[in-house]
Amino acid sequence: MAATKTHDRIQKLIELIGNGLYEKDEAVRLGLLTAFAGESMFMLGAPGCAKSMVTRRIKEAFAAEGDEKVKYFETLLNQFTTPEEVFGNISLKALNGELPETNGKEEYRRLTEGMLPEADIAFLDEIWKASPAILNTLLTIINERKFHNGSKVMNVPLKGLFAASNELPAKNKGLEALYDRFIFRILVDFIHDEDDFFEMISQPAADDFALSEDDKKLLVTGKELKEWAKEIDKVTLSEVSKNVITAIRKEMVLQSKKMTEEDKKNGEEFEVGDRRWKKIAHILKTSAFLNDRDEVDLMDCSLIENCIWGTEKQQKLAREIVEKCLKENGISCDSAIEDIEEQIEDFKAKIDDEWFDIIIEPETYKIVKIDNQDCYECTRNGTKEIWYVTVERGIRNGYSSYHDVYDSNKSYNTYSSFSRNGDNISCNWNFTVNKNPAKSYRKKKNLSEIAHYTLQNSFTDENYTPIFNAINEEINSLKEQKERDEIPFKANLFADQSYNESITSKIYDSIKALQDSQIELDKQKNRYFDSELEPELAIGDVILDDGNIYSAAEIEKLSEEQKEKVIGVVCIADENDYVIGKKQYSCRWTKIRECCSEYSKFLPEKYKKNWLVPKIELLSKIWENRDAINKSLKAVNADLLEEREYWSYSENEDKSAAKYFLFTKDGHEDHTTKDHDYAVRLIREWRNF
Repeated sequence: MAATKTHDRIQKLIELIGNGLYEKDEAVRLGLLTAFAGESMFMLGAPGCAKSMVTRRIKEAFAAEGDEKVKYFETLLNQFTTPEEVFGNISLKALNGELPETNGKEEYRRLTEGMLPEADIAFLDEIWKASPAILNTLLTIINERKFHNGSKVMNVPLKGLFAASNELPAKNKGLEALYDRFIFRILVDFIHDEDDFFEMISQPAADDFALSEDDKKLLVTGKELKEWAKEIDKVTLSEVSKNVITAIRKEMVLQSKKMTEEDKKNGEEFEVGDRRWKKIAHILKTSAFLNDRDEVDLMDCSLIENCIWGTEKQQKLAREIVEKCLKENGISCDSAIEDIEEQIEDFKAKIDDEWFDIIIEPETYKIVKIDNQDCYECTRNGTKEIWYVTVERGIRNGYSSYHDVYDSNKSYNTYSSFSRNGDNISCNWNFTVNKNPAKSYRKKKNLSEIAHYTLQNSFTDENYTPIFNAINEEINSLKEQKERDEIPFKANLFADQSYNESITSKIYDSIKALQDSQIELDKQKNRYFDSELEPELAIGDVILDDGNIYSAAEIEKLSEEQKEKVIGVVCIADENDYVIGKKQYSCRWTKIRECCSEYSKFLPEKYKKNWLVPKIELLSKIWENRDAINKSLKAVNADLLEEREYWSYSENEDKSAAKYFLFTKDGHEDHTTKDHDYAVRLIREWRNF
């Protein structure tokens, strides 16, 4: 069915019919849908809102059949309008028995040519002012498309009947049955946009609407309508559309129950009968078919808003009801929000554990100031009264051991000798000292800038970034789903596009929840992260294999496990900063590059490049800073050395890496060997990271 591209054709037709009808998009869309479905529509609006012009334009959407033009009937009804003005004058020949088919018998028959019974499209203005005789006849025409003309029953070719009024039908006047036949009920208003308004009044007075020959190819024929009707009957209600209809029916009952007795008396309760629901389903199926679908979807269901209200109060509620039910039954999505929320809770716990110390403060006595004296807040034994006793000797007496006593109002009461045993005080009366309860709280660990800087970066990479990426991937995935699922909804020719947000609200809610999680994640990150830190390496800073760096002062505080992870210490801190490798190796000098490559495999990604073995010039600089290096680089008695060679990389050398380097500094000969914790191995320039 999609191959017919009916959608594209009807879309162009809607654009053509609506051209020059400012702010009447809804009336045109729903009017065409009404005519294609063979139904009826009521337009509520003040005179002069272009209701009749909309109907005349809708007539232009249909092609003439052979020599027969599309027949259009329009009239303004009032209480004095006679049936003849709508259905045709009485045939005098039939009344006199002069028609051949009556065989000389007299018959009451109307001349229907050019009148409503022979119209393809009809517009009845101020319909509620018509007489009962006209209204009763309309019932049969609208519901059955039949007109009883004397003894003859005529098939009425009516494709769409459009009625209008500036008021709703009066209560208890027998208009309910006819009003129920109008499946669509819409509001038509004046032009609000100023630009549209001035364009409208600048147009010629007459509606000189005309279609080009190419445009006429889009017009719908009567034959096509019959073929469409068969296909429309094959369209099915999807399960989700059934769920929406069920939800709307239940919500209407619920809203009706909430109404006051006065509202119920005034007929404000929702009453949509089975016959009307069948017509509504037909409208939804027609919408689906004309949008090249064989199943009713959620956007089609939004049309129900214009089918269930009958009063102004119901009209306002109808939107709320349909929107609510579309949200509840809208597109669902599989969001990882629960898993992400759990990850954020774990992230929070890790921050507590790694960045904060738990401080426990014991109970303390409650001390308050009275008369500029520190006083114990006490409970007087045997009562619930709060009293106060000075901590030190009182100012009210001359005795060194006497303390002042204040009553519950903090007014001076007496002074007396003082003694305390634990929480108990004796001072004229016996008291129990009140206490501030013990409390525990987390306090941020005191780290050097370099330790804080590197720890926060590695902690962020390991704990924050994966959650951050997961949230953004999930949000992008949901946005893609929203855009993908909205494609058929945005293409819907007849529905109000503002319902898109309602239908996709579950996706939007999931995106919003993820965005809130991102805010919470960043809030937790801000507990430890200091974006203003830009520390520089200093001599003695130690680097661990996880990339974290600690200052020389913090080395002793490291755990044994952390000390085992030390891979280097900063020895140069002037123009360039260098890290010295810790571990020894044994290999030929010509294999040094391979050694560097192997060594880097065990390091974090950002520390893997630019490692090398120092040459003599660089080693000299390192040893010039010998005293500032961590004290694990100890001097060794030079008398034990048999060789005085330096440790350096050269393509031409083929010697063991266990070389010695002899220096003289302040009368000492120093060297590095594999028996030292921090023997020189590989270095890299820090600024090349």
